[in-house]
Amino acid sequence: MDKAKLGKAYFTAAVVSAGIFGAVFLYAVVGEMLRHFGHKPPLQPPAAYAVKYALYLLSASSLLIVRLAAAKFSERKPTPEATLKALTTGAIVTAAACEVPGVSALVLLLLTGSYPDFYLLLAFSAALEVYHFPRLPLWEERLRGEGHL
Repeated sequence: MDKAKLGKAYFTAAVVSAGIFGAVFLYAVVGEMLRHFGHKPPLQPPAAYAVKYALYLLSASSLLIVRLAAAKFSERKPTPEATLKALTTGAIVTAAACEVPGVSALVLLLLTGSYPDFYLLLAFSAALEVYHFPRLPLWEERLRGEGHL
């Protein structure tokens, strides 16, 4: 496995992950625009509380999805190309799973108008994205461990 292929695959995964992560900031802009234009949420308590807890549960389940994706894509592969494909796909799937709390935050804001919950879920999503962002040294270590580098 040459460094150029590794670098290209890593760059692809990093750009896609960064793009997905960038959506968190877009959600914050949308939330502030809604506040500025006086958005009136359609749900009021107690229905708003039920939606809030359902979306919090969905957001927390993203941790399970991330763990399952890590287990699926960390299996030993027979070729370096298969390993790179698994690393790239795993990074993108993980980034998408880390975005679930951000999407939940936007839905929660649109339905209930709860800004503290909106920003809490956005922060959770951003923290997950940063923690699970692909790291080149870990990719190199995995390829070395499988005897492909």
